[in-house]
Amino acid sequence: MPQPKTRSTRNKSTQSSQQTSKKIDETIEKTKEKGKQIVSDAKEETSKLIDETKQETSKIAEQQLQTVAHQINSIASALTKTADNMEDAHTWIADGTRQTAKALERVSGSISESDFGTLVHNFEDYARRRPVIVLGGAAIAGFFLVKFLKNSSDHVKETTQKNDD
Repeated sequence: MPQPKTRSTRNKSTQSSQQTSKKIDETIEKTKEKGKQIVSDAKEETSKLIDETKQETSKIAEQQLQTVAHQINSIASALTKTADNMEDAHTWIADGTRQTAKALERVSGSISESDFGTLVHNFEDYARRRPVIVLGGAAIAGFFLVKFLKNSSDHVKETTQKNDD
């Protein structure tokens, strides 16, 4: 027959159980602290990565803006030359073309001198003040884009048909 547990055996078992429970609690606390540190480190690294990405994106946007400004300026120069060539035959068309060229030069200068954030802010402000003009411009741009894409696809079809013959 098994012998009944003595008081000292029960005390040892209780103490052992308490020590095990205490070790488990300590391990849980240490694990929580390590988890908090890992989360903190991850947040810090994520924040650094986001900042670096923003800086790189800003640099790319600035480069693209300078390219756009240069292209607009080239268009303005071409319009000015066209206006000079038309001066004798069609004065009123030449004047309109020259005015358009000057407006494009102003836009080009504005783009060159501004940073991307300022341009976005200015556009947002303008869009809030004159949403109809912005929506109308977007619709017109969309119309021309569709027309351009349609013409491009027609050209590709014609080229393909000629090559097949």
